[in-house]
Parts: sequence; structure tokens; C-alpha cells
Amino acid sequence: MFWIKALLILTLAGLGIVVSWAVTDTALNMTSDQQFCGSCHSMKPMQASFLRDPHGGRSTTGVQAYCSDCHLPHDNYVSYLFQKARSGAWDVWMEFVVGAEDVDWHAKRLRASEYVYDSGCLKCHNNLQSGSELDNAQFVAHKPYFLGTIQDQCVDCHRVGHTDLERFLPPPPQLSPMPATEG
Repeated sequence: MFWIKALLILTLAGLGIVVSWAVTDTALNMTSDQQFCGSCHSMKPMQASFLRDPHGGRSTTGVQAYCSDCHLPHDNYVSYLFQKARSGAWDVWMEFVVGAEDVDWHAKRLRASEYVYDSGCLKCHNNLQSGSELDNAQFVAHKPYFLGTIQDQCVDCHRVGHTDLERFLPPPPQLSPMPATEG
């Protein structure tokens, strides 16, 4: 009788783990694409430009990147989950509490490497190093990156993901003029 109870408990625990994993995986996928991310008002420009990009709506291969493919780390699962929760909480806070209309998206665009992870690029372009060895121009261009002799990230050389983003962004916030001082 003890073994039957132990087997039943182990079976239910295993089933619980599998169901929990399936629910978590489904939720992660449902909250990772441009439709979900673009549902926030402040992300409409990013969604529009993404759909014009070869990694997005203009893909000639039929493969479309998710927002999370570029904007979350893929070095390990714990890092991915932590950053997804952190970014998601921050985005909700900015959208619904603080207000994202004051964000200077043009200034953030200049710091794209802070919001894009090379591990995401290398997840899809997983044979880049060996493939570059077959093409002299690619090899010369990527050799310092793979040797670690430069600190550049993929997006420092490759402007991908959001074609013509500046066209879709609101104008940058104007700096208020300095008040005249009495002399």
C-alpha cells in the first residue's frame, strides 16, 4: 500500500511539473511577440518599424523574430526569466503609472546596445563564426568580435530590428529654455 501511495504522489508531482512547465512556456511565448508588445500605446512606433524590417514583417524566409529574441538575454534560462520579469514590470510601470509620453526614444535609440543582447543574435545566427570563415569579408569583419579584441555588440555594426524607426517616433522632447538671469 505504501508503494502505491508513493507512486501516486510521484505521478501527480511529475504531472504537476509538466503542466506547470507547459503553462509557463505558453505564457512566455504569448508575451514575447510584436502583437503583445505592440499592444501598449508607447510601443506602437517600435511595432510599426519592426514590421518593416527583415527580422520582422519583411522577412523573406518566413521566419520572424520575437521581441524577446533580441531584447532579452539568451545566455541562460534564469537570466532570461529574471530580465523578462524585470523588463515587463518596468514597461507596465512606465506605461500605466509614470506615463511613457515623456520618454526620449531618440536618445534611447542611440544606446541600442543597452537594450539588445548578442546572445539573442547568436541564438539565430548560431553558425556565424564558422560561416564567416568561408567568406573572407565576413571573416575579417567578425574576427575581432569572436577573438574578444573589441567590445562592440552586434547592433553597434548591424542596425537591425526596427527599419526607419525615427520616422515612426514622436519628436524628441524639447528642452525648456533657460530663464534669463538679471545682470
